[in-house]
Amino acid sequence: MMEKFKKKVKQRIAISSGMALVTLVLGFYSIYSIVITDHSTATHSDGFVAGFQFGLIVSILGFSVFDIIKLSLAINDETKLKILYNKENDERLKAIRNKAGAPMIIITSVLMVLAAIIAGYFNIVVFYTLVVAVAAQLSVSAVVKLYCMKTM
Repeated sequence: MMEKFKKKVKQRIAISSGMALVTLVLGFYSIYSIVITDHSTATHSDGFVAGFQFGLIVSILGFSVFDIIKLSLAINDETKLKILYNKENDERLKAIRNKAGAPMIIITSVLMVLAAIIAGYFNIVVFYTLVVAVAAQLSVSAVVKLYCMKTM
């Protein structure tokens, strides 16, 4: 049973590593585009989008690295692995996560944020729309999760 969970944790480390690699590439591209951009024609909105993109990229990179470290430490320590296993298999928390749409909300939010970052290079309206959609989606999910935690 724990060997199966170890495989699952190793897959998560691989996914987080891939996410970190993607954000590193986007980060270098973002820095490169900021350096070579002609700032004399840039608008205030262009600067906001570039800064917001870079902030999102750094945040995703930070969360990915934190996740990689946390999961790597759990794989190397049996007690931490058991604690992680128990936390993930807690019936009450599973029910709350399912009611709040946790697995799908997280995946779609991350994909929408990455899409917003990429779209920001081409169309500012699409960038703003995706950022607002992600914020609304995460806000609704957080409210549902808090409500379920209080009532369950």
